[in-house]
Amino acid sequence: MTPLPEPIDGISFRHFGGDEDYAGMVEVLNKSSRHDGIDRHETVEDMSHGYHHLTNCDLDTDLIIAEKDHGIVGYRRVLWWIEEATGDRVLAHVGWVHPAIRQHGVGTILVGWSESRLRDVSEEHTHDGRQVFEAWAEVGEAEATADLIGMSYETTETYAEMRRSLADPIEDHPLPEGLEIRPVTPADRRMVWEADQEAFRDHVGFSPATEADYEEFAGRRTMVPDLWKVAFDGDLIAGQVLNYVDPAENDALGRLRGWTEWISTQRPWRGKGVAKALITESMRMFEEMGMTEVGLGVHTTNPTGAYQLYEGLGYCVTSQTHEFRKSFEAR
Repeated sequence: MTPLPEPIDGISFRHFGGDEDYAGMVEVLNKSSRHDGIDRHETVEDMSHGYHHLTNCDLDTDLIIAEKDHGIVGYRRVLWWIEEATGDRVLAHVGWVHPAIRQHGVGTILVGWSESRLRDVSEEHTHDGRQVFEAWAEVGEAEATADLIGMSYETTETYAEMRRSLADPIEDHPLPEGLEIRPVTPADRRMVWEADQEAFRDHVGFSPATEADYEEFAGRRTMVPDLWKVAFDGDLIAGQVLNYVDPAENDALGRLRGWTEWISTQRPWRGKGVAKALITESMRMFEEMGMTEVGLGVHTTNPTGAYQLYEGLGYCVTSQTHEFRKSFEAR
C-alpha cells in the first residue's frame, strides 16, 4: 500500500473510512466550488452511487483524506486508469481542498500521493505503451491550477459548459425524413447507452466503457427516460439527447435549468440536422416544464463540430475546464 504523507501543520492523512466519509467529502467539494465561483453542487446520494460503481479504482487503497481537528478538509483519489484507443494509458486523479487550509500546501501533497499511488498501480498492471498522468481544473480554480502547473502538468484539452436562456425564441428544426422520435422506457437504457458508446468511438480520449460504467449510468437518480429525445431509423437509433433535471442542484444554486446532455449522432446520420432537431425539441420540452434555461458540456475541439452547432443554437460558454497531462517519466 502506498505510504501516507507525514502530518503537516496539524493536518493528518488517512485512507478512506467507508460510507460515513461521504458527508465530509461532499462538504469539502461544495465549499471549494462556492469559494472558487464554480457552478457545481454534489449530494451525498450522488457521491455514494458513483463511488459504488467505480472502474479500476479500489477505495481502500486509492483514496486519501486530509483531516484537521477530526474533520475532513481535503481528499483526492485515483479516478481511473484506462487504455485509450491510441494505445496510451491514462492514469487520472481528482480531488478538492477546503479553502481554509489551502495555504498549507495540502493540494500538492495530495497530488504527489496520487502520482505515487498511480506509479504503484502501473507496476501492478504493466503496460508497454506511453503512460501519462491526467487531472483537471476549471478556470477559477486558481490554486488547483497552480498546483498542477507547478508539478509539471500541461494543458492538453479544454472543455466548456454552455448555457442558453429559454426566453429566447426557439427555431424550428425538423428531423430528416425517415426518422422519428419515439418514447423510450427504462428497459431501453442498455440500447441507448450502447448507441452513445458507439457514437463516441472516434472522439479524443475514447476508451471502451465497462459494465460498472453502465451500472453507474443506469442507476443515476437523474436518468429519467421520459425526458430523453431519441430519434429512430426503424429499429436503430440515429441520434439522441438524454435530457435530465437535477432538482437538488437547481435548489442549491437557485435556478431552473434543464440539461441537454449525452448528445450523440450515429455516423450515417451526421451532418443532416439530427442533433439540432433533437436539441430544439428538448428545449421546448423544458420550456413547458417551467425551466428557464438549458445547459450542456462540450469538448471545444469536438471532431464532429458540436461546439459550433451549439453556438448556432444560441448556447454561450459560461465556464471552461482544462485537462492537464504529465508524462509518466516526469518527476
